[in-house]
Amino acid sequence: MQKKAPKAVTKTILISNETGLHARPASELVRCIMRYKSQVTIRANGRVCSGISIMDIMTADIRQGARVVVTAEGVDAEQTLDAIEKCISEFVKKGF
Repeated sequence: MQKKAPKAVTKTILISNETGLHARPASELVRCIMRYKSQVTIRANGRVCSGISIMDIMTADIRQGARVVVTAEGVDAEQTLDAIEKCISEFVKKGF
């Protein structure tokens, strides 16, 4: 029996919090992503970042109004992207 190839799902997400993805929101985002099995990449400002690297995300200089392309690849890819989208949308509520 052959294994199924991991599913890849991509979504474009708007960064709406005032400060963008600086240290605190980047840390929250990484914690969210690490709860899932899928591998996550974030494309922004011409860079491709690992979803589990705070430094990658912070050095991409992702500011308010940026549109990031997030790709999750794995068995729980859709759930991972839904959680990421929810996490990012809550940054404004948390005051980040």
